[in-house]
Amino acid sequence: MQSSILVITEHWNGQVDGITYQMLAKGRQLADSLGIGLAALVLGYRLDGVIAALQEKGMDVLLVVDHAQLAQAGAEVQASVIAEAVRQMQPRLVLIGYSLVGMELAPAIAAKLGAPVMTNCVNAEIIDGAAVVTRPLFDGTLHAKIALEDKGPPLVAVQRGATPSVQLPPRTASVQPVSVDMGSIPVRSEVLEVIEEPVSDVDIAKADIIVSVGRGIGDKEKIPMIEELAQALGGLMACSRPLVDLGWLPRERQVGASGKSVSPKLYVACGISGASQHLSGMSDSRMIVAINKDPNAPIFQVAHYGVVADLFEIVPALTEEAKKAKGEVAS
Repeated sequence: MQSSILVITEHWNGQVDGITYQMLAKGRQLADSLGIGLAALVLGYRLDGVIAALQEKGMDVLLVVDHAQLAQAGAEVQASVIAEAVRQMQPRLVLIGYSLVGMELAPAIAAKLGAPVMTNCVNAEIIDGAAVVTRPLFDGTLHAKIALEDKGPPLVAVQRGATPSVQLPPRTASVQPVSVDMGSIPVRSEVLEVIEEPVSDVDIAKADIIVSVGRGIGDKEKIPMIEELAQALGGLMACSRPLVDLGWLPRERQVGASGKSVSPKLYVACGISGASQHLSGMSDSRMIVAINKDPNAPIFQVAHYGVVADLFEIVPALTEEAKKAKGEVAS
């Protein structure tokens, strides 16, 4: 299907990852602006459930590579299969989510195609015939617009949350199998087992209220102050990556590209500057409240309410008011 936008889908255990729906929304927007079609590519084994979940999600064509060798294939095999599908299709632009999967696959696919690639993007456009991406620089304090060379279909990996997964107009995609010679793909590694993280009592992805703490806390001994606010609000405490790297909080609490993606009703960011990797994991939150001493912190660009103040003054006051509202302290 030439002259189209192609979205690489992501799924696991029969469930489509939410970032795929965000890429489809962006792809539909681009396709409509150019007057071309939108296609999606899904690969794996026994894909009936995934196909059913995707077929009504706004694309014109759903391309399918269903093969037993893809039941538990490593990234090198997946990249080769996707590259071959792209060669056959020759799309105008390829979109993939900037997830842990996309981080690994996008450069590998581009290398096999000899095509330009840009990852960690927050937007993709076609301007005067050229693919132009917007990408954060210097920890999200600046954004650059970059035009990609016209040397094959460019690949763009877009951050989670950069494009909302909006409701697309009803459209039933035609399902088309893609023929790939699996025997010709070199395999130098084998996936023996997929080890999932043990189920924890804490699942920030399901929380309606999250109070998240960042490097601005300064001292591990101050973290209970944030936990107290989270409890007073009836929510869970989370954190940005630096606190996990320091060993102050477990990885199950981490929000961001290399942690968990959350979309609570309320997200309170305490002492978090707002690196792009963190923003990609929480920007879908319904209400974002940011507390930071730095008025230029990137977190304020996505916050619905911003408080430029010392969190050690604001957080205890918020905790006190929350407890009063619940009748836990005398007014």
